Amino acid sequence: MQNEKLKPSLIIPIGLMLFSFFFGAGNLIFPPVLGQMAGENIGWGMLGFCLSGVGFPLLGVLAVAMKKSDNPDAIAMPMHPLYARAVTVLCALAIGPLFAIPRTAAVSFDTGISALLPAAFDGFGLPLYSAFFFILTYFFSINPSKIIGNIGNFLSPMLLICLAVLVVCVLVNPTGSLQMPNPEFTATPFFRGFQEGYNTMDLLAAILFGSITIKAIEAQGITDKAVLTKLCSYAGLIAAFFLAIIYVALAYTGALSINVFGVIPNGATLLSKICTYYMGFGGQIVLALIIFFACLTTSIGLTTAISGYFAELSNNRIQYERLVLFISLFSLFVANFGLENIIHFSIPVICMLYPIIIALVILNIGRVIIHDDPLTFRLCLTLTTIFAIFDGLRVANIRFMALDNFLAQNLPLFDIGFGWVVPCFGGIVLGLLCKSFTKKA
Repeated sequence: MQNEKLKPSLIIPIGLMLFSFFFGAGNLIFPPVLGQMAGENIGWGMLGFCLSGVGFPLLGVLAVAMKKSDNPDAIAMPMHPLYARAVTVLCALAIGPLFAIPRTAAVSFDTGISALLPAAFDGFGLPLYSAFFFILTYFFSINPSKIIGNIGNFLSPMLLICLAVLVVCVLVNPTGSLQMPNPEFTATPFFRGFQEGYNTMDLLAAILFGSITIKAIEAQGITDKAVLTKLCSYAGLIAAFFLAIIYVALAYTGALSINVFGVIPNGATLLSKICTYYMGFGGQIVLALIIFFACLTTSIGLTTAISGYFAELSNNRIQYERLVLFISLFSLFVANFGLENIIHFSIPVICMLYPIIIALVILNIGRVIIHDDPLTFRLCLTLTTIFAIFDGLRVANIRFMALDNFLAQNLPLFDIGFGWVVPCFGGIVLGLLCKSFTKKA
């Protein structure tokens, strides 16, 4: 009976659903710019980008699956329940109504829709479009039991078809060859690419997406924990495969485009020029479709996951439907502040949260060795959290120069934005040593 459940007809839609949740407009606009900056070092740059933008989000989903729990707090529980709740709530707010959900509407308008509208719509185009966008988000999110059919069977294939049109055109008729890398990608292209992967915000969403994937599987009548874990893992692998292929294709497209367009730091503008170059005005329409479907599916996934999480957090005192409505309305409000403001305020928060979630993923994937040891969790996460806060403050231009200079001279990788790495692994090693000595005593 269990083996009968593991059919491609179920696995593939769930995998495409998870892919659609992860893949938003940010995932489209960052790889081409990375390709331009990395040039001949695109291999190392994309390796770093895919590790943070694909590998760790996949591991995040697997960590949730290994816990065999649809509670996203579970992976941080060995640290402390309050810490686990605080981290999950912060991630939910960051990838939800504060930043990521409003960003989906703002990005899709700025990069796809606005170019197709006449000048008369300049003043009220974004309010009208964002209202339409969040009405659709509300409609799909209010019916979570139909989420696999609505997203996995329709929106995901549409998104992939639109992307394939662009990528095939570039591969058939490339615009040039790889150029010399930007100075930032000359010395440490892998680490620079890894940091660029932060911008996708996918890892912050991984624990919530893992949770909603488990719920979607359970909605199909599958309750056996072993089968559920396998299906969740297979879905994660499908999502990771498509993400990696698309990232590499878009980065390569961007790397070749520099011969024709020069350096363009805005990924949306770069994609628009590439589409227009190959397909004229039709290229703008294709780009609008790509951006629209990518953003809509991500908005639906985030709204569904976060509404479900906060409904459970309130013990259903706040109904799921009301949370979907509130998040849709609040996101509509924030989206109209504009894309630049949303990104400006989100970056320091991302830099604080990303290292913490990476540490949590490492601790949970390493359960065979760590065994959810509370001391190891506490040492690792305490040290990682301290240095992650430093990273966020530095990005926000809040610096303590004496401390910065001391850490840059004495802590490996601190000067390139990875000061949390040594404390993270040092905390794990110290915790395991303490555990070993305690057993011997």
